[in-house]
Amino acid sequence: MKELIEKKFFENNFTKKKNLLFFTGHLRTIEHLIKFHEKFMVNNESDLAITTWMDEKDSSELIDKIQTILKPVYFEIEDFNFNKTTHIFGNLNKFDYVFGKSALSTRSQVYKMLRTLEILKIIENLQDKKYKIVFKSRPDLFFTSKINTNISEEIFFESTIGDWKKDRSDRFFYALRNDYVRFISSMKDFGKVSWNENSMYPIYDKIPLQEQFIKYCCEKGNFKSNLFFPITKVWRPESEPKFKDIIKIFFKRFYKYLVYVIKN
Repeated sequence: MKELIEKKFFENNFTKKKNLLFFTGHLRTIEHLIKFHEKFMVNNESDLAITTWMDEKDSSELIDKIQTILKPVYFEIEDFNFNKTTHIFGNLNKFDYVFGKSALSTRSQVYKMLRTLEILKIIENLQDKKYKIVFKSRPDLFFTSKINTNISEEIFFESTIGDWKKDRSDRFFYALRNDYVRFISSMKDFGKVSWNENSMYPIYDKIPLQEQFIKYCCEKGNFKSNLFFPITKVWRPESEPKFKDIIKIFFKRFYKYLVYVIKN
């Protein structure tokens, strides 16, 4: 674990793959999803970069397994510090007090998304190349669907949970490299504006917490966004997904798709 914190770049894992997958946030159940992540990387010609938080539950054996099988080009573990987020959302205010853990979670997750831009720049410079598409996901997200990589200037969000009219997923989204950079950069531009005391909206679903904040950035920055319905789920069990689990996720996803089609 100590060596990983000190050494973040893994030149031996540099490849000629044209796309990049980012994992941000806690590792949690990643151990049970590694083979699915590996398949995604192969199918989508993606390198992997990880920026996660220090967690006492993460063993050195788990870190070694991730490095050995997934071969990330970059892997960092940070200690969370509230001060890391103040340049994005400002100092502690009433918004943080009212929404507590939800506000803190939004701060930490948006910080990590912005952190991907710094990492992207560094690893591209080291390899003297520019990635074509950037995928942003969670380490504990089960994902087993084919991705459309023939895209233009749109940001694609999985939409298996939530309401497309009110939010945008922070779990999985992707875009062409330059569009991804512009979109994530906008989070810093709009962070303090959305987070000040004048943004204390009386209706909860208009508060820019996490997924609402992402939609806020899409709209304020005039970013084109589109949705898709993959077979995916934040994976909580401490075991690998079984066939019956995948079938259940598939039908929930199909139901969500039908509801969207009927309403629209």
